[in-house]
Amino acid sequence: MEREFAFQWHITDLCNLRCKHCYQNRFDKARDLPLNLLEKIIEDIVNVLKKNNYSSLKINITGGEPLISPLLFPILDILEKEDFIKEFSIITNGIFIESVQKKLSSYRKLKYLKVSLEGAKENTNDNIRGKGNFKKVVKILKECNLEKLLMFTLAKYNYKEIYEMIELTKSIGGRGLILERFIPLGEGEKIAMETLGKKEWYEVCNLISEIYNLSPYDLLPYKAFYLDIKENNIYGALCNLGDESMCIMPDGIVYPCRRFPLEIGDLKKEDFSDILLRLKKFRDKFDKKNLKGICSFCEIEFCIGCRALTYALTKDLFEEDPQCYYLKL
Repeated sequence: MEREFAFQWHITDLCNLRCKHCYQNRFDKARDLPLNLLEKIIEDIVNVLKKNNYSSLKINITGGEPLISPLLFPILDILEKEDFIKEFSIITNGIFIESVQKKLSSYRKLKYLKVSLEGAKENTNDNIRGKGNFKKVVKILKECNLEKLLMFTLAKYNYKEIYEMIELTKSIGGRGLILERFIPLGEGEKIAMETLGKKEWYEVCNLISEIYNLSPYDLLPYKAFYLDIKENNIYGALCNLGDESMCIMPDGIVYPCRRFPLEIGDLKKEDFSDILLRLKKFRDKFDKKNLKGICSFCEIEFCIGCRALTYALTKDLFEEDPQCYYLKL
């Protein structure tokens, strides 16, 4: 059985925007690592994964804003040459796509540009991303001929615009729409009150289930969704804590996921083999006997709730998932 590894790589904190919901609280390049060290880190990761019988590696590259980082294209050149790396995508705010589109099109492993917008209405988006952002990005995306997805982070201020976001995805020629949930970290802590409650998250799942002829209870284990507009299909993302994924920050620090800022290791100083083992042990902590509330007796065997959301809101790794609607609302 093939086993893939995937990670999200924040190559820089540098960013041109100051979005209100951002997970960051710094926006410079002080933590950027030199290219020679980044190349060694990638080599170490690949070698360890091969030795542990993984079949391939997928990477989401982001920042900050990766398209303004001088590290981006040297990193892409490294990834393009490594056969074990199956594909990579770039998560971007979209502002600088025009200036790099031609160069990006030369990379055969580039699967998607994943572009973030916070609503299908100008006011909704611009309240989070800044005045004029919506019109500028939509225009750029309509003219972009690379394969692209929209990314939509759901919070109280925008979660009722899902239908409209689907139509916007179609209008810009997007392949699909990724739905994720706002978790209050970094700058986002200032608007923690906008985090969806279980009632709002149920409404989201109920709406999605109506579109795809499902029950909202079929969607209970999933923490995010990919709506494939082109194929009219839906894919749910399970919690990926463990030894199949991670997040690397600009300074080489490893988190179990970007929304879970607990340090698992430091790739500047450690072999990835040790970090990989620690990732597995971290996931193993969340046996149902250690979880609290409804998470301790949930009948969905492989579901552990969203530990990142729970920790952000309660500072308790094991508390029940505050958005779960497993029991009646």
